[in-house]
Amino acid sequence: MSRGRQSRAARQARASTAAVAIPDKLYFRIGEVSEMAQTKPYVLRYWETEFPTLKPVKSRSGHRLYRRQDVETIFEIKRLLYEK
Repeated sequence: MSRGRQSRAARQARASTAAVAIPDKLYFRIGEVSEMAQTKPYVLRYWETEFPTLKPVKSRSGHRLYRRQDVETIFEIKRLLYEK
C-alpha cells in the first residue's frame, strides 16, 4: 500500500460512522450495537477490557445493555482506531 492511501477498513469505518443514526432507546443489546458499529460482538467485549470508559450495564440474566453514551463511545473508539 502506498503512502497517503487509506485502508479499506478505514474508509468503511468513516463511511459507516457518519451514516449511522442511533435510535432513541434507553438500552441496546450487544447484537444491536455490533450491527450499528459494523463490528463483531467479540470486538465490543474486548474493547470493554481495554477502554475503562466503556462499561455497559448487565441485566439480571447477565446480558450486556449499552446506553446511548456507551454507543457513542464505541463509535469514537472505532473512529480513533481505524481513521487515525
